[in-house]
Amino acid sequence: MIGILNLQAQRNATFNQVPFEILIDGDPLDLTGAVIRMQVKKDACSSPVLTLTSVENDGITITDAVDGKFKINEQIITIPTCNYEYDIKITLDNGDVKYYVGGLFQVVKTITN
Repeated sequence: MIGILNLQAQRNATFNQVPFEILIDGDPLDLTGAVIRMQVKKDACSSPVLTLTSVENDGITITDAVDGKFKINEQIITIPTCNYEYDIKITLDNGDVKYYVGGLFQVVKTITN
C-alpha cells in the first residue's frame, strides 16, 4: 500500500529537502544496495516531466541505508506549473520492487521575476 504524501513547490524557486524514513511494522527497511527512483507526471499514462534517482545522488540521496532513510535533494523546480502525480519506486538489493510513497506534486507559479 502506498502512503500518500502531497508535495508543493514554487516554479523557479528552491524546493527544500524532503526527508523520508521507511518503516515496515516499526522496523526500518534496509536500503543497502537499493536504487530509489521518483517520477513526476501529469498522469500515469503521460511522459515524466521530472525524474530523480539515487544513482549518483541525482536528485535523491540515501542518507542512512540501514535505518531506511533517504531524501529528495534541495533543488530548483523548473517544470511548468501544474498539478502532477508522483510515486517513489524502491528496487531493493535482492531485486524486489516496492512503492511505499506517492501523491500529488503541485507546482505553483511565482509572480515576481
